[in-house]
Amino acid sequence: MSGLEPLRNTFNEVASLYDEVRPGYPQEIVDAIIALAELPPGGRILEIGCGTGQITIPFAARGYTILALEIGEALAALAAQKCRPYPRVEIVQTAFEAWPVQPQAFDLVLSAQAFHWIAPDEGCARAASALKSGGAIALVWNLDLSEHTAFWQATLPIYNTYFPDTADDTSVSLEEKANRYKEALRRSDAFEDLQEMRHSWEKTYSGADYLKLLNTYSNHRMLPEPDKTHFFQAIAEVIDRSGGGVSRMYETLLLLARKK
Repeated sequence: MSGLEPLRNTFNEVASLYDEVRPGYPQEIVDAIIALAELPPGGRILEIGCGTGQITIPFAARGYTILALEIGEALAALAAQKCRPYPRVEIVQTAFEAWPVQPQAFDLVLSAQAFHWIAPDEGCARAASALKSGGAIALVWNLDLSEHTAFWQATLPIYNTYFPDTADDTSVSLEEKANRYKEALRRSDAFEDLQEMRHSWEKTYSGADYLKLLNTYSNHRMLPEPDKTHFFQAIAEVIDRSGGGVSRMYETLLLLARKK
């Protein structure tokens, strides 16, 4: 996935904005991971792509020992700052692919909204190497299922103008990407007992916060000027016509499997 590396690194440019407006993860998903993984008290977690620590902190607050990897310098620094109250959390700035695996050292490998930047078979194999026998891998994504809303339909012509269909990976939906990892776990010789859980929820943004949110999306940030300015102006006009706020319908997807 080296061709996507520039997109992968754009999040680091907006670390504070990402932390401010990106949706977090429902309590129900955190609880499900702990229960389904049978995570022991004080167990060791390897987190891949921790971002600013949005799912790190709910686990840290429960007393788990966490080694969290993050490729972006600014993201890692912000995560480390937020995790200072939790001495059992260590943030390491590195890519998972470059990290020297600690063999069979962890009870859980966790990745939220990040594992799709890693080649499926390679990612699953490296995760398996880091897990104890009977440990679990938990992959989490927040899927946006707002296609049926009036706001989404009103912005569709704008997206068709500035983001025409392409044959590369940037046009593939997040759910399609997540399915690649579901299949990788199914065909892996290292994992078994694959389980899937989904939790639906809604979040309402002010107009200003919604524009900030769009500014954290890699493909939006990579738009060349003047297209980028024109795109955001057009979206802002739709927001104004829609009453100044935007509601998004999310479904959090959890894939969890055990190491044999």
